[in-house]
Amino acid sequence: MIDIHSHVINEIDDGARSIEESITILKKMSEIGFTHIIATPHYISGSDYTCNNYEKYYRLIKLNERMKQQNFPLHLYLGNENFIEPYLLSLLKKNEITTLNGSHYLLVEFPVARPMNDLKEILFFIRSKGYIPIIAHPERYSYFQENPLQLLDYLKMGCLFQGNFSNIVEKYGTKAKKLFIYMLKNNQYHFLASDVHHDNDILFEEMKKIKKSILKIISEEHFYELTYENPLKVLKDEHIKVRIGED
Repeated sequence: MIDIHSHVINEIDDGARSIEESITILKKMSEIGFTHIIATPHYISGSDYTCNNYEKYYRLIKLNERMKQQNFPLHLYLGNENFIEPYLLSLLKKNEITTLNGSHYLLVEFPVARPMNDLKEILFFIRSKGYIPIIAHPERYSYFQENPLQLLDYLKMGCLFQGNFSNIVEKYGTKAKKLFIYMLKNNQYHFLASDVHHDNDILFEEMKKIKKSILKIISEEHFYELTYENPLKVLKDEHIKVRIGED
């Protein structure tokens, strides 16, 4: 499997708290079947989470060195989970944030409880400049939980959706689980990812149960598409078909 959303770089957001925890997380990720991981630290303007690309790359190099010393069978890449704002493309030009592995795919997160008034305008602008927004864990946003039909608007404008594995076991509650299942059934996801933050993440104990539960909803082929084929296309910066509804 290839993970496009993780917080494994140490001490730059609310993810790994030390390089030792980073290494433990990566070991556990390897043990449950991941071969490639994109590290996507938060970038939230006006917060403590504003680490620029130079520092992120430095820490990524240090992690890769430690992995090499221990013969890790993992490939590690850089990205960001960017909180949506009007100036994201300016931040890209300033080398503050990065797309996923330098591709045209930009991982973005939304406010959890209330959408921004200009959210769609920002996304249209990002699309107009040739970037493809991947919306992180839409199942967690209350406005999508209350009205899942809104999801179609974002699909139609060319956005992609990334779900968190652990929502099938209610990591973020029953409403997130319900929407996660709804989106799986309606072919609205393009990726499944870990969003792992710490070495005690529920994913590590429950991955077998998680996969079994997901495979009751979608086929093995579809699971492979969401966890390997599409993520590999991101790494290679290749086109991904946007699923709209059940097509």
